[in-house]
Amino acid sequence: MSDRSISWCGTISDELTEKGPVSFTSHRLEKQEHLFAHRSALFYTPTENIPVDYIGNGPLDIMLPVAPPDYTDFYEIPAYRSPRFWVDLIQRQTGKLRWRPISPARVIFTRYDCFTIRFDHLCTGVKGLEDALKVRTTGRRDRIYLHYFGAIVDDGPGFVDVSCDQTLVAHPKEAGVRIQVLPKTVNETLQRMGC
Repeated sequence: MSDRSISWCGTISDELTEKGPVSFTSHRLEKQEHLFAHRSALFYTPTENIPVDYIGNGPLDIMLPVAPPDYTDFYEIPAYRSPRFWVDLIQRQTGKLRWRPISPARVIFTRYDCFTIRFDHLCTGVKGLEDALKVRTTGRRDRIYLHYFGAIVDDGPGFVDVSCDQTLVAHPKEAGVRIQVLPKTVNETLQRMGC
């Protein structure tokens, strides 16, 4: 078996640790070996600096191996609230660091678990996941932009319509969430406007 170890010294991950938030240039990222392995260092780097081979496009339809949490889990386990946690899962599933945004978009979250949860708890439970789909946010106290997966421009009105559903499965090991990001059709837009 070949050596699959990844160097950390002299990488963008090393640089981020030394300097704090860094927006890497496209030139620097093109030189980085095993860029996907250093994806956590890229939250401060805009998509236009990411090499094109690492950017997906078109409708997105993926399954993640973690179900959106119920209310108590959401507040007691901080990872569920973190868009970065969900970005990592999405990146691993797609093999891409970022996605070209769809706007306006229709996002459908389908929660799979061996029990259902209250709808208001489901809406709360997908918040970190919904944020992970955005292009960027100023969620930090220092107002530095954080760049997320980017399948949607923003989660505000006019950019996205979100719906949630639940499906029962036989065993907890089958739990997860299906994420669909699709272009909104003209008919959906007209219906929303009351036409």
